[in-house]
Amino acid sequence: MFTDLSVYLIVSIFCVLAIALFLFGFLGTNFSIKQEEDYQNLIIDYGNLYDEQEIDEQNWKQELPAYIATYLQTIEISLKELYLNQLIITIITSAGFLLIIASWLTPSGTFWGFFISFLWGTIITCVIAYLIIAVKIGTLLKIPIKASIGKEDILKWIYGNGFFTALFMGGIITLNSLFIVLIMKAMSVQSTKPENYAIMVSGFPLGMLISGIYFREGMSVTGRGIQAACDLMIKKEQYFGDIGNSLSYTTKIAAGMSSLMAEVNFFDSMLVLSLFVSMPSIVLVNSVDYHYSDNFIGKIFGIQLVFILSWIGQLLISFLSHILKNDDAVAFTANNVRCQILMSIFLSLCFVIFSLLSLPKEFEFGDKEHSQIYREKVLNRDFMGCGFIGIVVSAILIIYYEYLTSHGYSVAQKVALISYKAPTLNIIQAYSIGNIGQIVPALLIALSLFISYKLASLVGILGLFLGYIMNIYILMGISMLGILSGDGLKLSFLAQFANNIKDRLHSITWAAKNYIVWLKITNAGALIIAAILIIGTAIFFSKTFILLLNGYNLFGFLIGFGLAYYNKGITIFIVKTICEEALYDEKSFQLRKNKPDEEIALENFSYTYFPLKNRQGNYYVLVNLLSCTIAVLFTGIIFGHGASISLAISNLFINAIMMFQSILTGTVLKNAFIYNSYDQQQQETSQVLSVNLYGDIQGQTVEESQNIQNPYYMIYIMLITLVGIELFKHD
Repeated sequence: MFTDLSVYLIVSIFCVLAIALFLFGFLGTNFSIKQEEDYQNLIIDYGNLYDEQEIDEQNWKQELPAYIATYLQTIEISLKELYLNQLIITIITSAGFLLIIASWLTPSGTFWGFFISFLWGTIITCVIAYLIIAVKIGTLLKIPIKASIGKEDILKWIYGNGFFTALFMGGIITLNSLFIVLIMKAMSVQSTKPENYAIMVSGFPLGMLISGIYFREGMSVTGRGIQAACDLMIKKEQYFGDIGNSLSYTTKIAAGMSSLMAEVNFFDSMLVLSLFVSMPSIVLVNSVDYHYSDNFIGKIFGIQLVFILSWIGQLLISFLSHILKNDDAVAFTANNVRCQILMSIFLSLCFVIFSLLSLPKEFEFGDKEHSQIYREKVLNRDFMGCGFIGIVVSAILIIYYEYLTSHGYSVAQKVALISYKAPTLNIIQAYSIGNIGQIVPALLIALSLFISYKLASLVGILGLFLGYIMNIYILMGISMLGILSGDGLKLSFLAQFANNIKDRLHSITWAAKNYIVWLKITNAGALIIAAILIIGTAIFFSKTFILLLNGYNLFGFLIGFGLAYYNKGITIFIVKTICEEALYDEKSFQLRKNKPDEEIALENFSYTYFPLKNRQGNYYVLVNLLSCTIAVLFTGIIFGHGASISLAISNLFINAIMMFQSILTGTVLKNAFIYNSYDQQQQETSQVLSVNLYGDIQGQTVEESQNIQNPYYMIYIMLITLVGIELFKHD
């Protein structure tokens, strides 16, 4: 066990170190070209990346670097303008939620504590969102330059930026959660209800969720809609392998921007981390040995100490990202990526043993006055066992999803090659893989939850949560490698850089795309485990058995099921609408102009078109958010807390299945297209490539192949059910 003071010092020191390591690289490296000096320097650097004999006859070495620098500068300005657009609607929605919903929903005496936590979470999210956008565009700027040096430099640059961004996110979220816990504990010291403390702390992840939902969902639907439109326009121009010169300037900008916007896995991981740092305070309030302890902080943050130890191990591993040498860039990338995750899993299995020291040897969990709910002794060795289970389940799912979705294995290859027989067969087969394959993660997660609960009640599920995400920082770095290496490859084709640069990026992208799925399944599983913890805590707070088979609870179950599909349907509708308008609406003329003036394109396109489409996407995000709020409030107020918890449970079940299925279906469609488009033999059959392109569009628009489905709406329903449980408690 650690004292409160020792925990303050350990958590503060290592979180500040994580933040400092990121800022040292971020401030020490130029991640922007908005200034004229940086713009000119980039032109000079790009000018050295050409082989004069390889440049098309219609272009000149002097003109191409300036063209590409202007192209990237336009994307950077557009993305940062988009950030300001998101920031405004975030502030408006957060203020509205606090004034209208939270002031009414929170129990008596908790509003101001909830307000502080919520506001704190909102501010942290806005900071993280800006840095994610800045790092993405800043990393992309120098990928071709790193590729001109060697494959090791590409891997170190992209993976390193992704990892240290993840480290910063974890550091700033954990450090601020320490401040929140201290303040909320002081504010609840006079309260006779321990659950009031948990309600106030829950404002922190809820604040991050409400503010993050626009950066996550708003940017995702806008990016996916415009990306689908660009893919269809590229198809029309008979360009499948790269972005060709026959496309308009604005179409090229739209293709580059939408690719960066559509991928939002880091925002899902941000939500996972915010829930992880908050759940010990929310769950362990049900333990008298914790909540009334004189060593409260030392006990609550004992779980965080294990996680901090794991990221120190991952930090050391990250410096070995290119340790395995190989002349073949594909094998080099695959071997080093797999080496990173294997070393991380091994260290995680070692570090989870530290929970024997950071947690009490034995403590009670339950409520003395309501022992019919649950009351038992919890041992730290049982918690450690649950942590082991989480690590093992995470590793199994990583292997399983890679096998079913990687274009290096036969499953995805068959989806790609079945297109020779007839169109749409690839989509049909991908859906069969997704619907059959989801049973394995569903059973694994369910079994691990059952065993963990039997071992140590909700505390065991908390241990499962810890073990499941212990490798998340490494996975975030690997995910960024897969995403931005592909964007760098497209940029190199557009710029017509030397063939050796394109060949290196092609090889690294070919391998790295297969491993993006690792972070997606980790985020999905972690959010499902977190949702179970929130529901379990809500049941504890209700003080009674409420899951009875009656009409009220059955109504809640049905609403929860319907709400999950409603959220997905609204999301698909807005993606379709944005895509359709980009292709056919007269207001979207910028995307279809053949040769628009570049300065006019920057003015009208960057400051008008993308913000307009983004506001359109945000409007439907707000519709989804309000629908979830109304459904939970109506069910809870009219039919009681049993019905509201039934709604949360059924919504969780259907979203879990949709996540597991959509990750498989969407990813296998995307990787099947990659297999065809990068394989020269398959490119000879344009019809086959066209069919797989349509499959990829289906995956990204309907199954959200870049990310996971409905995570923010699902967790939002869980959290407002928990916050409003006191309001819903009536006959």
